[in-house]
Amino acid sequence: MINLIVWAIAGAVLGWLVNLITRGRGFWNLATNIGTGIVGAVLAGYLATPMFHISTFSQGTFSIPALLVSLGGAVILLGALYLIRNKRNVTDKVLETRWARVRGKIHVRWAKLTEEDIEQISGKHDRFIDLLRERYGFDDEKAEDELQSYLRAVV
Repeated sequence: MINLIVWAIAGAVLGWLVNLITRGRGFWNLATNIGTGIVGAVLAGYLATPMFHISTFSQGTFSIPALLVSLGGAVILLGALYLIRNKRNVTDKVLETRWARVRGKIHVRWAKLTEEDIEQISGKHDRFIDLLRERYGFDDEKAEDELQSYLRAVV
């Protein structure tokens, strides 16, 4: 039982650190990062620790290797979900190379973007996201979803 608690605490701390590093932008939110960290740490603790023949906390010894394995599991799970979640359907390169086509139809979809805003975007994905957040009050996830939906339709 002590294993589960230690692994959960380690995963929660790691999930919290991931949230700080990404400033809450790279993933859904703090609670999701912490939950994912806990699941990754607990799974690695239960599955990987016996595979590597590492003594666990339930055997009466504090084991740094067991703690490191559980942290590794949390890192792997958080990293995998981060990559899956942040994968863009339409890449920055496509946006830049097809900017002329995309540019002409922006006002139809987003009337709040001015001509000056569109000039600032100039095919740059991050700038586009920033302006959608500023003008429409979207969070990062909503702005990315809106932009990807638009780009799939236009490109």
